[in-house]
Amino acid sequence: MESKQNTLGTIIRLERKKAGLTQAQLGERIGLKESRVSKIENGAPITPEVASYILGKIGSELQIKAIVKKPIDRNSIDFLIGVVHNFSKIKGISLGRAFKYLKTFKGLEYLREYQEIEQTLSYEDITSDLLRVCMNNGGAL
Repeated sequence: MESKQNTLGTIIRLERKKAGLTQAQLGERIGLKESRVSKIENGAPITPEVASYILGKIGSELQIKAIVKKPIDRNSIDFLIGVVHNFSKIKGISLGRAFKYLKTFKGLEYLREYQEIEQTLSYEDITSDLLRVCMNNGGAL
């Protein structure tokens, strides 16, 4: 599965659901309680080796890929600033809190990666995308 934005837990959840397993059934396969599987899927830290083991028990394989980051140009900076500003207005939070939230929960990374696509959307749609990404990375507003 190729996705830079997914955490190991999110990948495990997606693969578990594709396999038609419940958290309890996966827990039985890997020797953990359902509550521990839930914690893993919701962001509890695990090593790539543990994730690989769990995915193997589902019938999937973990692949890790290094990606060279793109340098930030002036247009990208202006876009990011505009998005953070509008995100703070739409969500009714301070600019500082909006920036910290988006940085902490990988929203800014997502914007950098998918800037060309996101620039074609409304600020409401961009905000919706960012909330989904951030929530998938453990951020709740």
